[in-house]
Amino acid sequence: MSRWGILALLLSLITICQGGDGGTPSHGFHGFRDLPCPNAEDILPCTCNADENSRMDMDCSHVESEEQLERVFSATFPFSTFRNFTIFNNTFLTLLRNQSLGTASFTGVYFTNSVLEMVEPYALSNSFATAQVINMQKNLLVSFPFETLPSFTSLLELDLSDNKLTVPPLESETLLMLDLSNNEITNVSATAFSAVPQLSEIDLSGNQIPQIQTGTFAGHHNLYHVSLESNILKYIPEGAIQLTSSKPGTLILKSNDIRNIAINGITDIAKGKIDVSYNNITEMVEDVYRPLLMDDATLDITNNPLTCGCEIAWLIRNNNLLQLVTEGAACFNGQLLVDVDPGIYDNMGCE
Repeated sequence: MSRWGILALLLSLITICQGGDGGTPSHGFHGFRDLPCPNAEDILPCTCNADENSRMDMDCSHVESEEQLERVFSATFPFSTFRNFTIFNNTFLTLLRNQSLGTASFTGVYFTNSVLEMVEPYALSNSFATAQVINMQKNLLVSFPFETLPSFTSLLELDLSDNKLTVPPLESETLLMLDLSNNEITNVSATAFSAVPQLSEIDLSGNQIPQIQTGTFAGHHNLYHVSLESNILKYIPEGAIQLTSSKPGTLILKSNDIRNIAINGITDIAKGKIDVSYNNITEMVEDVYRPLLMDDATLDITNNPLTCGCEIAWLIRNNNLLQLVTEGAACFNGQLLVDVDPGIYDNMGCE
C-alpha cells in the first residue's frame, strides 16, 4: 500500500472512533454510554432514564428493602440532580430513612400505592431546595415530618391522601395545593393553615372532622377550592369559609350531617360552585343563601329534607335565583323546587 493509502486509512479510523463527525464521542465508549445517569448495573433494581435535555428520572419501584435502597444511592452518581423519583406498588418499604437517597435531589417525589408507614425528618433533606411536588398517596402513613415543611422552599403540591394521618398546624411559604383526603383527621384547629399563606386548593374529604371553626379557611388570598366532603360536620359557623381568590371558587360540603349554616358562614364565592347535597338541611334561610346566589354562585342542595315553608318563599318567587339551584333540588316530599307554585306562599300569607 502506498504512503498516501496508509495515511487515508489512518484518517478513516480516527473519524470512526470519533463518531463520524470529527468530534462527537461514539456510543461505543463505555464511559459515556450511560451519562448523565449512573451505570445501570450499579443501581439495580432501580432504573434511571434521561430525556433529550438530560433530565433524569429514577424509578425504584422494585426495591425490596430499606438497606437495598441505601445501597443503590451509595453508588457513584456522575450527576445527583434528578427530575423525578418514583416508587409505585411497592410491598416492601415501610420506612423512608434519613439519607436513604444519598446525595440525590429531586423536583418530584412520587411514592404511591405502597406500604410506606413512616418518613423520617431528613429523608428528603437534599430536596429541600428543589422539590416542587411530594406525592405519597395511598400508603399506610401514620407519621410524616410536617415540621420540615418550612425547609422545602420550592414546594407547590403535597398529596398525602389515603393514609392514616392526623394533621398539626402547618407552615409553608410556598405550598399551593394540599390533599389530606381519606386520612384519620378528627380535629382541625382554627390556625391549622394560617401559616400557609399561598394555599389555593385544600382537600380534607373522607375524614372524621366534626366541626370547622371561625377563620379556618379565611385570609388566604389565593384560596379557591375547599373540599370537606364526607366528614361529620353539623354546623358551619360565621366566618368559617372565605374563598377570596380571583378564580371562581368551589366549596364541597357534600355528604356530611349539616343542619345549619350561619349567616356569613360562607362568603366570596362569586360565580363559583357550592355543593351541600346529601346533608340534613331543612330550611334555606334567606340571609344565608341569597347573598351567595346574588353573586352568581351555583348551589347544589339536592338530597336534603327541605320543608319548603315560608322560609323558602324568597327563592321560589325569584326565578333568576332559582335557576342557579341545581336541577333535582326538592322538598322533603319529593316535589322539585322548580315545580312549586309561588302562589302557595301568597295564599299562606308568607312575606
